[in-house]
Amino acid sequence: MWWYKHIWIIAIQIIAFAPYIIGSHRFYIGKKNFMAWIAIGLILDFTMAISPIFFELPRMENDQGAPWTSFLFILHIFASGVGMFGFFVMFVYLIIKGTEHYYGKLRRFQYKILLRLWILGVSIALVNFLFKIVFNIRIYDFV
Repeated sequence: MWWYKHIWIIAIQIIAFAPYIIGSHRFYIGKKNFMAWIAIGLILDFTMAISPIFFELPRMENDQGAPWTSFLFILHIFASGVGMFGFFVMFVYLIIKGTEHYYGKLRRFQYKILLRLWILGVSIALVNFLFKIVFNIRIYDFV
């Protein structure tokens, strides 16, 4: 099975859901200790994002490259990238400005936009990986 050696990448993506969702929700409703959760999500997300530099991403065939002509792939890259970098910028901003302030617009934006964009982007990649395992096809080749 070609995908066994890549299961750690998928595990990181799945595990990253929890800290991002918990941290984002805690910030949204005004609870404390949300920064640690977002930091864990960012660490996992950055690990996944830079892994192609050091390791190969899951491919069914050796000559299979990134499907840059696929709308779905570009949506995946855009949505997960905006989510990840948005959380990073927000995290740095909150470190500089402090977490004691209310930040009403930022709370809503990060929960209703950033989190949902990130979930959309990562979900596309997870569904594609699942389709590659189960049906031996890339959904990126069709959309």
